[in-house]
Amino acid sequence: MKDVSKMIGDVLFNYRVGVWIEKEGKVYLEVNPNIDFTTIPGGRVKTMEDSKEGIIREMQEEMHITLSEDELKLKTILENFFVYEEREYHELFILYKIDMDKEDNRFQEKAKNYDSEDSYYHWVEKEKLDEANLLPDVLRKISEGDKIDHIILNKAKGKRIYE
Repeated sequence: MKDVSKMIGDVLFNYRVGVWIEKEGKVYLEVNPNIDFTTIPGGRVKTMEDSKEGIIREMQEEMHITLSEDELKLKTILENFFVYEEREYHELFILYKIDMDKEDNRFQEKAKNYDSEDSYYHWVEKEKLDEANLLPDVLRKISEGDKIDHIILNKAKGKRIYE
């Protein structure tokens, strides 16, 4: 299976998944000291793989952590259009969340990303997400509770729609 990532003309289309992991007022983020922003744990969906299968596989590959489909709750659908390193991107990003209890210790501070030489995971207080330079930045504003967000973010057109 291959990543769902395809050049269409001059635009790169990506189908990505992520997981919002929150515990005791902190959010779990992926950090790479060679990049000036942080991200939500996740990655690209592969061909013939649904989004839940994709995030479960990504967490196994990158963190050696097993997630179950039952613990994943759909949180956000993000249609993201942006330019990065002079390339235009059209990205469909599906974000799940996990409701964690205090005893769940699967996600450790400074845990290594086994799929990246320099990346690791770090807990950040929700109030300090602005300082963490989280991208996509709209994820800082996802709603609380069980509401599912649909966000269209197109910086080139100045469009930012939250539903």
